[in-house]
Amino acid sequence: MQHLVYFKVFQDDEAIASGVKLPSGQFALSWYGRCHSHGVFPSFDVFKGMQDQRVGRTVKQMSAPLTATGVARTFYLQRNEDWSGISGTGVVAVGFEFDHWTVLHWLDAQGSTFWYPSVAMVEQVHGHEGRTLIVRCEMASSLQYA
Repeated sequence: MQHLVYFKVFQDDEAIASGVKLPSGQFALSWYGRCHSHGVFPSFDVFKGMQDQRVGRTVKQMSAPLTATGVARTFYLQRNEDWSGISGTGVVAVGFEFDHWTVLHWLDAQGSTFWYPSVAMVEQVHGHEGRTLIVRCEMASSLQYA
């Protein structure tokens, strides 16, 4: 699995948001600050076009930062047993851990995207008592998603 392409948004050289390109082509974004919010845009190009109209606003590609535990912020869900019969087995979703939120993007035909307060919450909701594992990308660098 490759790291997701990660960006930061700056206003007059101050970082104000970070974002990531999802496998679907959508762009997930987490804004910083007191009025913190997050969302998904149809594509990076749509988002970048909007930002280019703002005076002093720049969007820069960054290296994926590391978490406090020293592992990459990109992860995937490895479903070993599909007890619900809905998503199948194997790599079923890819995620990215922002500073304040975690985005999870399902790799099925619908490509839905959800936000969680932490990777721990993703594991609590989707781990299904160990049937699905959270795997950091450094642990499986040769795996690719479609």
